[in-house]
Amino acid sequence: MTASIQHIKSSEFPDYKLGSITKFNYGIGDFGNNIIWHTMGLWLAYFYTDVYGLSAIHVGTMYLVVRIFDAITDPLVGLWVDRTRTKYGSCRPFILYGTIPLAITFIMLFYTPDLSDTGKLIYAYTSYALLTLAYTLVNVPFSSMAGFLTRDSDERTVLQSFRFGLGMLASVFVSYTTLSLVASLGEGNEQQGFFYTAIVFSLLIMACLYYCFFTVKEVYPAPPLGNNNTKPIKQLVADIKAAFKNKQLVILFLGNILFFITLTLKATPSVYYVKEVLINAEHLLTTFMTWGTVGATLGAALSAVLWTRFDKVRAYKALMFICGILTAIPYWMSGTDFLAILSLGVIVSFLSLSMVPLIWSMLSDVVDYQLSLTGKNMSGLFFALFLFTLKVGLGVGGALSLWIMGETGYIANIPQQSAEVVESINFISTLLPGILFISAGMIMMFYTLNKEKRTEIKIKLYGE
Repeated sequence: MTASIQHIKSSEFPDYKLGSITKFNYGIGDFGNNIIWHTMGLWLAYFYTDVYGLSAIHVGTMYLVVRIFDAITDPLVGLWVDRTRTKYGSCRPFILYGTIPLAITFIMLFYTPDLSDTGKLIYAYTSYALLTLAYTLVNVPFSSMAGFLTRDSDERTVLQSFRFGLGMLASVFVSYTTLSLVASLGEGNEQQGFFYTAIVFSLLIMACLYYCFFTVKEVYPAPPLGNNNTKPIKQLVADIKAAFKNKQLVILFLGNILFFITLTLKATPSVYYVKEVLINAEHLLTTFMTWGTVGATLGAALSAVLWTRFDKVRAYKALMFICGILTAIPYWMSGTDFLAILSLGVIVSFLSLSMVPLIWSMLSDVVDYQLSLTGKNMSGLFFALFLFTLKVGLGVGGALSLWIMGETGYIANIPQQSAEVVESINFISTLLPGILFISAGMIMMFYTLNKEKRTEIKIKLYGE
């Protein structure tokens, strides 16, 4: 332990603040990543049920099954990152070599093959799993790279604010342009329109990720590999066991599994919510989606400005409870109150996404906490495990939404859904995520790495 910490303290690299250009360039990479993430979050369920032709229950099951696949790939990629030493660093090689496969699998996801129902289901599972694997190969190293850019906790919050501000700007882009691109490129054929739109998006994804690769360098190199690198799988199991002995990591994981389930519960049925719950609002679908993502983008971008003046942990806990209350209120409102419901949605999007940079910054703090306890840097594994919690949120939240809709009788492309279906969509869009926000906040009450504790850890690791 002492040797590892001494290596860090004696590093020739100073603890300096990152320039705004570096933060912006890092954020551009996440703009590319989030074109994928938000296209899946906002439009994939609708594509699969109403365009591709799968049942809601099949789609929900697929969401969950593929996340089980993630349970294996995420930690393996994290282990790979932790054991990678190249002239490009530990993280950047994955962006260099993984970006093109990521773009190709994204295009595959939105292709509708001329197959039987069973064949289309198999293709959907295969393409979705391949995209998930490619996304993991790029996004785990990309997320881990933040720990190689700065050691300062507040500076990490600012960096993550840039990252998620630009990442959420991708959400605005996706929500505003998708339907118009589908209509224009498809010329009335939605299957063709989604496929060509995916091609356009993939070109932009590659441009963003390669721009990030060439403009952002890893400042702090990972320490030399020890002798335990000879049995990587055995070491992975040992590292995972060691990771889950860290109580603060476990609390952060549990709280944020619920948090990401909640965000996905709100996002997955949003198209159906506007079409079925709100009255005479289908023509306002793009408006509803775009303003929600504008609020989210501003929240992510202003996170550092809003919360670094306070202790970010206390702010995060309070925001969970506030978002829970505001999210649940529309459950009891009339479907004709479009403007009021939209306004509440924008506020919740603003507040909830302002928490996301705090989450990733807290994870870097937990990495430092683990290093202070054991003398071992487990950044790649921690970020891989944490990205898995995010994907569990996507899988479980999406599965719950679509299972509930399917079980209550949702049928694609009919003039009017049953009252039971409309009620289920309202419930999973408002009251249920409100309850889960509050539950996540209660779990996070046990997280104790406050500002004083973080300062103590930093001094122990890096000196005054």
